[in-house]
Amino acid sequence: MLKPSVKVVEEGGILVAEFFDCLRLDPAPVQDLRRLHAEHVRAGGRGSLVVDLNGVSFAGSASLSGFLNIQREIRQHGGKDRVIFCNLDPGVREVFRVTRIEPLFRFEPDRPAALALAQSAETPSDGELAAAPPKPPSGPPPGSSPLAGRRRRP
Repeated sequence: MLKPSVKVVEEGGILVAEFFDCLRLDPAPVQDLRRLHAEHVRAGGRGSLVVDLNGVSFAGSASLSGFLNIQREIRQHGGKDRVIFCNLDPGVREVFRVTRIEPLFRFEPDRPAALALAQSAETPSDGELAAAPPKPPSGPPPGSSPLAGRRRRP
């Protein structure tokens, strides 16, 4: 029986994660990645993380919450570091979209592009990446009557 696992390597000072035996991404290897990333940062490595999901065809909410935790930890250290995904199956990308967490991460088509983004100083700040779209105002516009636009009953 296959045991899902994560392997990390450092490329140009950036930690890169690959998942093995994970057609369906399980939460356990993502938690292992979280621990390995924290060790990398404590040892003085850069906070950015490239996650290569080549071969992963499904990721559930438990796995995605692990990535959210990693992203939160990265943001707590400030700077331009972030989680960047590459080689995503369209179905996995759809899970990010449907769960509405897609704006919190960056996505690149392949590992070289993801590494280039991770090493670039020209990337937007985390606040710009994670900014939620503005909410429509609730209630009447300022200065108008709360009854404006309502129809009266006959």
